[in-house]
Amino acid sequence: MEDRDPEQDEQLKSEIWKSLYEFFLDEHERHLESVAEFGVSPGDLKALMRLDPGRREPMRALADMWRCDASTVTWIVDRLEKQGLVERQAHETDRRVKVVVLSQRGRQLRTQVFDRFYQPPAALSDLSHADLKTLHRLSIQLRPR
Repeated sequence: MEDRDPEQDEQLKSEIWKSLYEFFLDEHERHLESVAEFGVSPGDLKALMRLDPGRREPMRALADMWRCDASTVTWIVDRLEKQGLVERQAHETDRRVKVVVLSQRGRQLRTQVFDRFYQPPAALSDLSHADLKTLHRLSIQLRPR
């Protein structure tokens, strides 16, 4: 049984998190550059990715999901709608409520972006098979429960 030093564990956790966070930030920048050709801003892209195909989301629910106020949702949805990526529709039971749904073009763009985002980063190619298996096991343990 190994002796655990809480101070060393905290230092190690900090170093791991710093490395992972910097890696994710670099990958995020790479993703933003790779999707610039699609003609959407990073904010619009984030909103687009949070919309589920086939779901009709009320504007108020989007404000909660995106953690912003209703006027910001209106502004974002206006831009996405002008690009033909979303449509506003009346709520099925309360016509005062507007819902947002991905258009066909929005669903296609979302699929293209996810396909690109889920391509493994080149840095993973530098790892051995054993390291990849270890990273896989650990990454599964880190998933939210």
